[in-house]
Amino acid sequence: MRPALWIGIIAAALGTPAQNVLAQAFPGKTVRIVIPFSLGGSNDLTARVLLPHLMERWKQQVIVDPHVGAASTVGATYVARSAPDGHTILFTSTQFAYAPITFAKLPYDPLNDLVPVTLVTVSPQVIVAHPSLPVKTPKELVAFARARPGELTMGTPGNTLPAHSFFSLANVKITTVPYKGAGPLNIAVMGGEVALGIGAISSWMGAMQSGRVKAIGVCSLERSPLFPGAPPMAEAAPGFEAVAWFGMFVPRGTPPAVIRKIRDDIADILKDPEVRKRMHEIGGDPSGMPTAQFAKMVRSEIEKWSRVAKAAGIEPQ
Repeated sequence: MRPALWIGIIAAALGTPAQNVLAQAFPGKTVRIVIPFSLGGSNDLTARVLLPHLMERWKQQVIVDPHVGAASTVGATYVARSAPDGHTILFTSTQFAYAPITFAKLPYDPLNDLVPVTLVTVSPQVIVAHPSLPVKTPKELVAFARARPGELTMGTPGNTLPAHSFFSLANVKITTVPYKGAGPLNIAVMGGEVALGIGAISSWMGAMQSGRVKAIGVCSLERSPLFPGAPPMAEAAPGFEAVAWFGMFVPRGTPPAVIRKIRDDIADILKDPEVRKRMHEIGGDPSGMPTAQFAKMVRSEIEKWSRVAKAAGIEPQ
């Protein structure tokens, strides 16, 4: 029998003291950070900021393990079915809250099969455009779209809920084009395959800074300190808000002491000034939110986007 399993049995029998032993023994092998999106996007970039610090702290290899497909549900399913010992961690995004609304049936229960660990970063989403599109502000975009109903295209990194929320509140008709993650979407907008794109600021930071796309506005109610030059899309779509968040989950049954250790170590790393600086550079605001608070937030996000889907007439497929 594996040593980790023996420790788990002892922990269950003896309670808190043995749970502490279990946490101290973690990790006992390579830790896999499962990314459910294509490489090059926000999840991947953020995870790679954390990797060297986790390896230094845990004295074990920590690797990014992509499991891409079906709007992040392939990766989530993989982790939900993994051994509940903390060595396989799902690092996903707001897409986690979209999935139960998008799909009529999931191969996992998002509220029971996966346990929220901590919120890593948050980032307002942003609407960007190919430089050739003759609009610069939210109001100009809305006026342009209203004059050409259905002609404009907006790429999304998989899920279309934030886009449809914007269309509804701005009273515009724009055609959505879903892509398999932020990486392919960025390429599509930069190449002029679609006129517009929506996604986390962290996904677009490099392209915006280089001028390969232009920011029309941030999807927050006020200007964001992460990108203060972009006005809020709410100027043209009152009440519109779409924030991208990036957090970690582990399989149900993972010992609480191990969850606590992962969360506490992530929170400590996110306090490091250099880590915070790097996160800001890629468009993320570090968090390290306590587990219970993050779990409450995830449930609230699912409820919020369920209301958006219902208002937009979007049915799960």
